[in-house]
Amino acid sequence: MDELDVLLSVIENPTRRRILEALVREPHYPLQLSRELGLSQQGIMKHLRMLEELDMVRSFTEESDQGGPSRRRYFPTTGFTIVVDIGPGLFNTEVAVRPFDDEPQTTASHEDGRRIKDLRAELGRIDRELDELKERRSRLIHEKEGLLEMAGRMVDSAFHDYQGRKVVYEYILHPEMEPRDLARGLGLRDDTVEGILRQLEGENDRRE
Repeated sequence: MDELDVLLSVIENPTRRRILEALVREPHYPLQLSRELGLSQQGIMKHLRMLEELDMVRSFTEESDQGGPSRRRYFPTTGFTIVVDIGPGLFNTEVAVRPFDDEPQTTASHEDGRRIKDLRAELGRIDRELDELKERRSRLIHEKEGLLEMAGRMVDSAFHDYQGRKVVYEYILHPEMEPRDLARGLGLRDDTVEGILRQLEGENDRRE
């Protein structure tokens, strides 16, 4: 599976989502997760082992503060963002992965004396900026969908064979891609793609 498939397989499970939601707040040990999520410790361990195998969580040993046996606490190792765009003529997926530090700090740092209120205000500012970016992105995606829908109608009227339409769609969607790379990505011969693109240029000349 590629990176997107792996991440989707993780978050499609509601229990794993709840585990990750708890771990990003602070490291947890399995019994703690079991009590918080209302699930058996055996079930929690099954999900933690899967997340460990995917290198999405790790654990460290911590001595008990009540004189009991040491315990293993789990923490996330990777943050990620998944974006999926689906619309007229548009299907796009993006994955951004952000590795975390090797092991979380277990004690508060005194280097920064900012109060919780100051941190909360700064987080509010960041959230507002992110909302503005999301709104701008949404407007641009809407504009892109309109252009692709227009291009789709033009391609449908100019190319009656499926292969020709597919090549032209990919050519439109990837402006930075050379015909040779386009042919390789589609598993076609270079001269086949070049011939279709010459036909496209001829259509453009006739329209002008």
